[in-house]
Amino acid sequence: MRVPMKPFFQKFPWFQTADPDECQYLFEPLIDLNVKNVSADGSGYKAAINRVELPSITLAYGAYGSQMQPDIRLKGFIQEFPLTASVEGHWNRRDLITRPGQSGAVGGPGCGGAMTYGADYSHVFQVISSDALTRKLSAMIGDPLDHPLEMTGRPNSDPSFSAMQLRLITFFCDEFDRNDGLMPGIVTAEIEQAVIAAFLTTNEHNYSKCLEGTPRAAAPWQVRRAVDYIESNWNKPITIEDLVDAANTSARSLFYLFRRTYGISPMLYANRVRLRRANLMLSKPDAKTSVSSVAFDCGFSNLGHFAKRYHTAFGELPSETLKKFL
Repeated sequence: MRVPMKPFFQKFPWFQTADPDECQYLFEPLIDLNVKNVSADGSGYKAAINRVELPSITLAYGAYGSQMQPDIRLKGFIQEFPLTASVEGHWNRRDLITRPGQSGAVGGPGCGGAMTYGADYSHVFQVISSDALTRKLSAMIGDPLDHPLEMTGRPNSDPSFSAMQLRLITFFCDEFDRNDGLMPGIVTAEIEQAVIAAFLTTNEHNYSKCLEGTPRAAAPWQVRRAVDYIESNWNKPITIEDLVDAANTSARSLFYLFRRTYGISPMLYANRVRLRRANLMLSKPDAKTSVSSVAFDCGFSNLGHFAKRYHTAFGELPSETLKKFL
């Protein structure tokens, strides 16, 4: 993960304290925390926590200014990503050493361990709703869960999954620190859903085997239903659960045949539908039409990315399309 030159989420402060006991109290809804062996008799300790709260996810940045050895017991589903200084200890019955740019401790209710954080430690961590994880996992495997979701505290054996997750989290963090406005609601909602799915595929749990192997293919009519749903709801957030309900199949089956049919995922198909809508808006402008307004209305928050994707799709920049029809 990219190490920030400044703290993430500065526009969303939560608390600052130089008292480890106060920090423990404020974190109490999320974790049982016992901070021990703070360096320099606690004189260097200063917890500064910023957080962004979304419907199903809380993203937070924390910096502590001192070496410390916390005992941690999770109350929810949490994953951390170290930014500065290393982490080592014993986590969920195994040794753990994590450096900046890697995924750190992860788990669900009951997971925990004794950790050692290096001096000037900082990290980003995510807290994901149990209900959201259950809904997403059920949609992905195509069946209700027989037992509650339980995390092992270990990552998936495929390192490419972790790399994908880090890129996604980094992008999300960067977007909340932009000075030119927040993401459109469509983008925020869909990235939030992608973060939840990435948590389930990147980290090992008691349903991981259900997400492996080649799934049974959906029927062509089910793919057609998914396409119809995307075409009718391009200007709204589209989630895996929405597509599964529309197609009446599991997410893995739908995505498998969708890729075989169209060569892309349903979400990339939705992106292309939105680009076509943007092209139509720019080709039939009114006095208020601008490239930025069209990009935002079609769910694109980054004008540079929008222009690049638009050029790839239509062979010209969005500003060139608009200029032709003004």
